[in-house]
Formats: sequence, C-alpha cells, structure tokens
Amino acid sequence: MTGGKNDAGKGNGQGKGQSKGQSKANAGDGATGTVTAPAPDRRRRLLLAGIAAVVVIALVVLVLVLNGGNGATRDAGASVSTTSAATDTSVPPPLPTPTPTGPTDVVDQPPPALPEVPLDATAAVGNGIVATLPRIEAIEGSAVGPGNIAGPALRVTVRIENGTGADVSLDGVAVNMSYGADHSPASPLDDPSRRPFGGLLAAGHSADGIYVFSVPADARDSVTIEVGYQAGAPLLLFTGPVA
Repeated sequence: MTGGKNDAGKGNGQGKGQSKGQSKANAGDGATGTVTAPAPDRRRRLLLAGIAAVVVIALVVLVLVLNGGNGATRDAGASVSTTSAATDTSVPPPLPTPTPTGPTDVVDQPPPALPEVPLDATAAVGNGIVATLPRIEAIEGSAVGPGNIAGPALRVTVRIENGTGADVSLDGVAVNMSYGADHSPASPLDDPSRRPFGGLLAAGHSADGIYVFSVPADARDSVTIEVGYQAGAPLLLFTGPVA
C-alpha cells in the first residue's frame, strides 16, 4: 500500500511536473507570440513613412518647377520690355537743316539793270566784263521746232569780252529782246543760224553768240536788247532803232 501511495505520489508529482512544464512551455510560447507580433506594424509604418517622403519630394519638385516657370516668364517679359525700350530709343534724330551755299535772294526778284546804252555802244558790268552788239540783221526767220512761227525777225550778234583775271563760264548767258514804246517781248526763234553762248571764256578773250527774235517789220523804231552774262549779274541794256 505504501508502494502504491508512493507510486501514486510519484505519478502525481510527475503529473504536476508535466503540468508545470507544459504551463511553462505554454507561457513561453505566449511570451514568444507577444514579442514577434509587432513586426507587421513596423513594416506598415515604414511603408507609410516612405510614401509620405515621396509625396513631400514630389511637392517640392512641383513648387520648384512652378517657380522656375514664373521666373522664365518674368525673364521673357523683361526681355520683351528691354527690346521694346531699345526699339523706341533707336529712332534717329531729325537731320539738321542744311545751310544754303548759293545766293539767298528771292528767286522772283530780277537782277538790277544798268543804264541803257545805244545799240552801237559798249556796255560794261564793272568787273571787267563788257559786251557789244557787232551786228543786227533783219532776216526772214525759219520756223524750226515747236512753237516757232516763220516770219520777219532780227538776228543779233552779241560779243562778250572777259577783262577779268580768271575764266568765266558762258553757260548762263541770257539774251532777251523787246520792242515798241511798251517794250513788248520779242519771241525767240529757233532759227538754224542761232548760236547761243556756252563753255568757258578765258581771261583776256572774247566770244560771240547769235540770237534770233521775231519782230514785226513795222515795230523796229525802238528795240531794247538785254544781256546778262551770268545769273544774278547786272543786266546790260542796249536800246535804239533798227533800220
């Protein structure tokens, strides 16, 4: 009986020991489960933190891009403004008014006329230029050129002497004729015998020019011949009857 009790006690002791061992094992398993359970939470937190970091970086990049675009727009605006300002300031200033180099007298104002001299006299300008009328001829003028009418005419030879110390241009010589008491203008006639002045007249030399004017045969009692050797020079006047 004693042995049975001992065996039972041992059995109870073993059962208790096993129960305690199993309890400890179960306790150990429970402890192990408590330690390893948070691992998935940490992964989720890390994943969320990574996503948040990506979002922040994306926002920063977006802000930088937007600021860069605004800066480019401002630079473009500044460039356009600068270009416009440069265009506005590139307008050239008005050119200065040129100073006249020729005579400033009124164009319509005729040159002064010297006192009249007879047809066969010498008329002097006063600077060494003198003029004479070596020949005045009554002819039947030919109608050459438009506006010319054949008929009675006077052909006048004018001689100019250069008493100055330099060459004188005869390209601007003007010869006119009038007749009658009211000094009616005589029309110049482009007759083939006409030889107007031109070219240079050397100092100490003379030259002749021939001019033809239509003058009625009954209106030659008083004829005036006007000679200007250059523009603006005093006019030399010859007057008298023509036979």
